[in-house]
Amino acid sequence: MAFPPALRAESSVKPYLQVDAVSAYLWRGQKCGGVSLQPVAGVNIKNFSAFFWGNIQLCPTADSPDKHEIDLFLKYKVKNFTIGLKDVYVNSRGAGVFSFGSIPHAANCLDIICAYDFKYVEAEWTTTVAGYDGYNHSGRRAYGSYLMLTSPFKARWFDFSAQLGIVPYYCSRYSEDNARGFHVNMCAVKMSHTFIVQRAKMQITPYSQLMVNPSALTAHLSVGARISFNP
Repeated sequence: MAFPPALRAESSVKPYLQVDAVSAYLWRGQKCGGVSLQPVAGVNIKNFSAFFWGNIQLCPTADSPDKHEIDLFLKYKVKNFTIGLKDVYVNSRGAGVFSFGSIPHAANCLDIICAYDFKYVEAEWTTTVAGYDGYNHSGRRAYGSYLMLTSPFKARWFDFSAQLGIVPYYCSRYSEDNARGFHVNMCAVKMSHTFIVQRAKMQITPYSQLMVNPSALTAHLSVGARISFNP
């Protein structure tokens, strides 16, 4: 993403680019794909940020030979509070890009995001308000919600991030078992270290993540590396 120097100076526009290479796409207690590339490109303008995140499977399975995902984010941050919108598009479902119809025919879903940083723990609440969603036990739209608690910490040479994922009420999108109501579907820890390449204004971060789903009695392990460019 390129911006004229004058525009960058006047509006404090800060573009950025990064890409992750991962052995598995892990998301909210579930394994959503195998070996993948996950690019991010966006821009920060003071308290506002706009960016996209993607997942491209490099080794697709036979039943989904060309599955990919594109997420678009708009976020606004005031001190420790963040509010945002997220549009999630998955090409293997629904009736094409930007289809927000009934659940079986929607390729997109629209989420509202609210987050607060308590310094040692960040809490993020997400609720799906339109498009692709899960069902409740009555077979109706669940307006699926998810609470994520994240706590970063350091130990010697490494950076760690512990996460707890909570489903406040049943939604088939998050609950592959017969769980009813409030339950925990993710306990995860990530370990990483960042190498800084000053001349290239680049950072390289290898990492490993262990994710356990106590509700579905499953566990997953992934390794990956992130390359970030911050001009």
